[in-house]
Amino acid sequence: MDVSIFGLGYVGCVTAGCLTDGGHTVTGVDINPQKVEQVNEGVPPVDEPGLADLFEDAAADGRLGATTDAGEAAAGTDISFVSVNTPLDETGKLSTTSLYNVMDSIVPAIEDKGEHTVVIRSTVPAGTTASLRNYLNGQLDEATANFVVNPEFLREGTALTDFYDPPYVVIGEFAGDDASAVHELYDAFEIDASTEIVEPELAESVKMVNNAFHALKICFANEVSSVAAAEEIDGKRLMELVCADGKLNISPAYLTPGFAFGGSCLPKDSRSMATLGSEIPAGTPLLGSITESNDSHLQRIAAAVDGLPGERVGIAGVSFKSGTDDMRNSPSLRLARLLDETPLLYSRSISPANAVGSNRDYLEKTFPDLESFLVNDPEEFLDRVDCVVFTNTREYDEFVPGIEGKSVCDPVGTMADHASEIERYERAIW
Repeated sequence: MDVSIFGLGYVGCVTAGCLTDGGHTVTGVDINPQKVEQVNEGVPPVDEPGLADLFEDAAADGRLGATTDAGEAAAGTDISFVSVNTPLDETGKLSTTSLYNVMDSIVPAIEDKGEHTVVIRSTVPAGTTASLRNYLNGQLDEATANFVVNPEFLREGTALTDFYDPPYVVIGEFAGDDASAVHELYDAFEIDASTEIVEPELAESVKMVNNAFHALKICFANEVSSVAAAEEIDGKRLMELVCADGKLNISPAYLTPGFAFGGSCLPKDSRSMATLGSEIPAGTPLLGSITESNDSHLQRIAAAVDGLPGERVGIAGVSFKSGTDDMRNSPSLRLARLLDETPLLYSRSISPANAVGSNRDYLEKTFPDLESFLVNDPEEFLDRVDCVVFTNTREYDEFVPGIEGKSVCDPVGTMADHASEIERYERAIW
């Protein structure tokens, strides 16, 4: 099947790569010409394990390309996935402007074709797709646009595995619209998971609610562990016991005490849910406190770091979590700005100069001088710092030989196995 994908961020690129792996031909669409050029060269604009191989193979076989011409892409494909960004606007709600821009751009192509399937994969509030459906079909004379909601459950760093092995496939169908093209796409993968066919509003809501729940679990684990630490209780062991109850506590995912959350999804969707909740009479104080709790956790870690001996601090970890180059809302970078003096930052491979799209925009707004504080060599990094903070779960074996004499703040437990060898080891919260 010929597929067009609007928006070449993480979701769009992973969807493109995986669909080509299933034998489909994909045309990516983005307003950023740099991303389009990279895709046409067989190079993904995002760093995701396994994705580069899929792009290289698909581009070489002629099954992957990209363009800035939305009409051309829609005209030459059977189905369009829309995965454009839906950032928060000034009111705290998800902005749907880019979605409507896509609708406007594909009207002539659908009018000429007579029928087209549009799949909304962006995270949107309930009712958005129905409004888009009415808007687009209202501009068509004799043609028809079939709409489907297909939320994604991809985690950066494990996105390919999540695509092939999701918790479930959710398809939101409108009465009277033909959703067979979406089912046909997924049939090529023989995914071992249930397919939940639901009303569009439910399909729209599940992604946002899932993300808010994941953010809630992270904050819950961190707050519980902080209270436990004050009582000299091992917070990690405490949460292990909580998670051992698989009957009532559902799942251990996101319930490991550690660092603050970041990225493009959890902060945005948590705030959006809180904004929606503030509009009802009783309010939603717990949802409203998620961002505050996460901010407080960063302050808690900053205080712990400032209390350690040593003059120069170094942070190991730049992206918002392990396994990705995404620095948007990175808690590591936020922590760096909270400390009394800007620390050195260590990453094996990340270069701000290679950031594109919203990743680059975020850096330019929040940490434009990152390059001057970034070190890629582990020996140089350890030579220049007195205290090391570990902010993600990636293994740092290269630090083991030289970290004994340093002060270490390790909220994620990266160096827990070497704690007895380190001169000053501070767990901070657990």
